[in-house]
Amino acid sequence: MTYIKETYTFDQYLSVPLAATFYRPTSTTDYQSTILYFHGGGLIFGQREDLPESYLELLTSAGYGVLSFDYLLAPESKLDTIIHYAHKAVSWFVDEATTSLALPNTHYYLFGRSAGAYLSLYLAAHADDRPQANGLISLYGYYTLNEASFSIPSRHFLQFNRVNDATVKALIRSKPLVAGPMDERFILYLAGRQSGQWLNHLLTPNLKAADYSLTTQQLQSLPPTFLAAAAQDPDVPARQSRLMSKHIRDAEFHLIDTNEHDFDRTQMETHGLAVYHAMIEWLNQHSPTT
Repeated sequence: MTYIKETYTFDQYLSVPLAATFYRPTSTTDYQSTILYFHGGGLIFGQREDLPESYLELLTSAGYGVLSFDYLLAPESKLDTIIHYAHKAVSWFVDEATTSLALPNTHYYLFGRSAGAYLSLYLAAHADDRPQANGLISLYGYYTLNEASFSIPSRHFLQFNRVNDATVKALIRSKPLVAGPMDERFILYLAGRQSGQWLNHLLTPNLKAADYSLTTQQLQSLPPTFLAAAAQDPDVPARQSRLMSKHIRDAEFHLIDTNEHDFDRTQMETHGLAVYHAMIEWLNQHSPTT
């Protein structure tokens, strides 16, 4: 085992604790930086401890700590609240890195998969009063909610059994959630994509998609970024990553020949491990300690 697993509570929302799992490298002599990780799941499902063991072993053996955060899930919480507490998670790391976490530095990278990549990109573009990330890692992510395919019924998701309104209502909880099993909560995401109403789960009438999307100018201001996406992604169009790679000043883009959205979960041996090895090489090249 190349890491020690630790758990911290960094905040709470309406008495719901928000926690983080830290995968700390067992070797303390060559600590590089900390990777702040946000999971995927359409901002509706998923949980913080979803990175496969193989990837955790690769990252920690290379000297990188992985700090995986809870974040509030929609539709029980809306996007403004989700982002507010995700911002607080990053600020908590910056404040605690060299104290309660006992790390040798505050260097950090933001890493997300799919919806988690969206959060990472948004947080980097709105660093506000905290130090900017040393870099970004976006796996099959998106930078804008003004993506046409997000607001119309998806031909891909219409291939699944139609989800009725009663099922959707039964799945929405009365209290905030920070974790939701895929086999249950995916149905909420599916319903939103089938109807073209996914954004309604995230936004209230006074929240506009444009206000939670990055502009070209914001993309140009981002730190070095590692991007990977499926060429035939049926969920998040690869053009989102392709456009990011054109506008971000220092970007490395890997286009994967597959139609699996989350290829690093479903195609670990054929595509996933290769991408994570390339990710570590990129991290080493951009490490502020070298």
